[in-house]
Amino acid sequence: MKMKQKIVKFIFIGIWLFVYDFQMSGEEHIRGCWMYGSSLNSENISSIVNKLADNYINNVYLLVKGTGGTKTNPTILTNFITQAHSKAIKVHLWYCVFQDKVYVTSHPDAHVYHCPNPKISVKPYQMDTTWWVNPLYPGYKEYVLRNIGYFVNNFNCDGIHLDYIRYSHMVYSFDPFSLKKAASLGCDTTRLLNFFNTEKDYVYSAKEKGFVNLYLQQDKDVVAWVTMRKNVISNYISAIRDIIEKVKPTLELTAAFMPESAEDPNYGDVYYAQNYALHSTWLDMIAPMSYFKSYNKNTNWLKSITSNAITRVVPTCKIAAGLQAFDGVSTTEMKEQINYAFEGGAHGVIIFQYENITDSCWNIINSHFKSMLGK
Repeated sequence: MKMKQKIVKFIFIGIWLFVYDFQMSGEEHIRGCWMYGSSLNSENISSIVNKLADNYINNVYLLVKGTGGTKTNPTILTNFITQAHSKAIKVHLWYCVFQDKVYVTSHPDAHVYHCPNPKISVKPYQMDTTWWVNPLYPGYKEYVLRNIGYFVNNFNCDGIHLDYIRYSHMVYSFDPFSLKKAASLGCDTTRLLNFFNTEKDYVYSAKEKGFVNLYLQQDKDVVAWVTMRKNVISNYISAIRDIIEKVKPTLELTAAFMPESAEDPNYGDVYYAQNYALHSTWLDMIAPMSYFKSYNKNTNWLKSITSNAITRVVPTCKIAAGLQAFDGVSTTEMKEQINYAFEGGAHGVIIFQYENITDSCWNIINSHFKSMLGK
């Protein structure tokens, strides 16, 4: 019986990949990179655009509002977009959603809360040393939507790219707003918090899956809590999609996602509230951040992450593999990442990030992207 189930699953995945590839085959592959807005200034824009074009980059995901909360200079941003378009390079404005130092500095009660730690307190306590913002803090969603509206209305970009559109861990954010919301949905929050007081397996370590196991067992309160958090993410993404549809419906809405959620959706639901199947409904592309060194994996891990992600998203959502260029990635590792990503069925690759790509890795990228164009 188990063998039969494995065969059926294999056939299903094969059919899904075929359909996905067929639907995307008429579109140009994404040959992209993430880039910091701080790398731009009026003097070097031309040289950067020329370097991107010379290396066959066709999509740039440019950071315009990072975790610090400041925005890229509008004059410089307009100049970069204009010059990039002259070289047939699309520019997607990369926006960090749930981290914002500027906002939490001016709204200190918007910080996330930590779950109870028996060594410190039996109640949740506020984390005032991070830039993570509580997504349910009154007014924050409107703040995000105003910022997105500013970028959509004022710049001739090709898309909005969301980052940090997730919770950072299962132990955040047990703040008063979240607890009140959960209680209104039928969650016994007192019982939920008591898990952290009595069972060490439910706290901190990603290897200890106490909360995940309760979720798998359909524990009523854990399911209510996790579902609430997933819906918070949905509400943000769908609201941003609505702004795009009203102002400039041709823009793409894309996002960077955690890779674990592609391999283990239950883990992703509990820890990050990021769900490829649910949230791809509003997205044109998801880039799993498959940074193999950061996860102590081999480069072939990208094939697994990519193929798994493809089977989870809706057919209208592309998957572009996020490749690692930082932490001393070698030319061999860069070459293998690209190969494994496409073996996994990726619609393209996005390299993190421009500032870390060495000259030798650029040579590899150039060769691969040039061959993709049949040159």
